[in-house]
Amino acid sequence: MRQLSLPIIISMLGGGIVLVLVLLFTGTIPWPGFPPATAGQLPMETPVGSLACTTSPAHVTRIILAPSPSPTQTTIKTTIPAPAPAKKSINPTTPRITVAAESSALDPYTISTTVLEQRVHELINQQRTAEGLAAVSFDPALADIAKEHSEDMATQNYFSHVNLAGENPTDRGTAAGYSCRKEYGSYYTYGIAENLFQNNLYSSVTYYSNGETVYDWNSPEEIAQITVAGWMNSSGHRENILTPTFDREGIGVAIASDDKVYITEDFC
Repeated sequence: MRQLSLPIIISMLGGGIVLVLVLLFTGTIPWPGFPPATAGQLPMETPVGSLACTTSPAHVTRIILAPSPSPTQTTIKTTIPAPAPAKKSINPTTPRITVAAESSALDPYTISTTVLEQRVHELINQQRTAEGLAAVSFDPALADIAKEHSEDMATQNYFSHVNLAGENPTDRGTAAGYSCRKEYGSYYTYGIAENLFQNNLYSSVTYYSNGETVYDWNSPEEIAQITVAGWMNSSGHRENILTPTFDREGIGVAIASDDKVYITEDFC
């Protein structure tokens, strides 16, 4: 009979079992569009608006210890929390593929960030047309701004509408030479609205005492569907998606070395 070893994360102290908890972070945060400016405001004045939520609520993953006749295992299962409430260039010709460092090498899916961006865009327009709204066009310049922000978050390991240089979505657009101003007769609006989502390449991972690791990988379609569903289940994100005056958007996706998937959606 083969003798089974206990999982490394379990240790016996004073006859009690000590479990090591793991924190994984998944969620969404919106940045509201700015309110209309009066006719007397200067076009380049700082828009009036407030950050809805600088960080999405994190969640604690559950570690399930399951004795088994096969090697003992520890399963880490991730769940997606409800998003926090909110207040209100060049088009690539070839897919850009970002590969995470270690575990993603085992991913059976080929994740093309460009294909994923287009799929999220399609799902957004499905939501708009279902509500009787016009579809938004895909703006390559706006997508570049969104892409740069996702890549910055993935590289610098943060999750916020305001980057480490203190720039909000409109600031980042201005730095890229992009202005979103719309005239409505006696007033105009100015500023970029934004939705963020942090997903993962896998929904759970199981560690066996024999050294085997098994991932429950998310397909690109699952990542896109989970992202848009998460936004639509949040009043602030939903409002951005269903704003009638928005007529274009850009989607930017980046994959971090720890397998987190950062998705930025910018509206104008």
